[in-house]
Amino acid sequence: MPRRKNNPDSPTYFTTFQVARMLGVSPPTVVNWVNSGLLVAHRTPGGHRRITEADIGAFARANDYPLASSAETNAAGARRVLVVDDEPDFAEVLRSFLTIKSRFDVEVALSGFAAGVAVARFRPAVILMDILMPEMDGFEVLRTLREDPQTRSIPVVACTGYRDPNVESRVRQEGFDGYIEKPVRLDELAATLERVVRDGRRAPAEAAR
Repeated sequence: MPRRKNNPDSPTYFTTFQVARMLGVSPPTVVNWVNSGLLVAHRTPGGHRRITEADIGAFARANDYPLASSAETNAAGARRVLVVDDEPDFAEVLRSFLTIKSRFDVEVALSGFAAGVAVARFRPAVILMDILMPEMDGFEVLRTLREDPQTRSIPVVACTGYRDPNVESRVRQEGFDGYIEKPVRLDELAATLERVVRDGRRAPAEAAR
């Protein structure tokens, strides 16, 4: 989903991956356009490129690129994944794999608190949630999501390297929509996320099995 600031008159921003889908090119092509100055982009505090709707339109008109329809753009947004993990290197490995290998649109949040902000602006189709994080763990984040009518239907897959039968039992009881152990098998992770995106959130009784 494109991002809009609180002010309704603020521009709408798209990621390089969303722009690539809109213009029918690869993400590296969009990055090359940005680096060469052909396409105007802005940087987030985290260093990610964001491109306004107006700049995309100007570039498309100047270079005779047909834009995808808004319906096609929204359909592409159905593959948004939010990775919540306090290990930056691990999170970036997942981002790279899921983006390049599985063609997901991936955002990363490095804490439970950051996850709340990211969910509100990014609106992921599925969340991969680390369980053991300082200050606000994955269980607390899940409860917060389930209490909000705007986010309670987002599927959340638990991910942890803490091998304890009690943790896995609690994951099921809390109603996560899947469970992945670290070290993560990347192909298995991608398949799990594909399934969850396809099937959506399960009923609480089913998710607890």
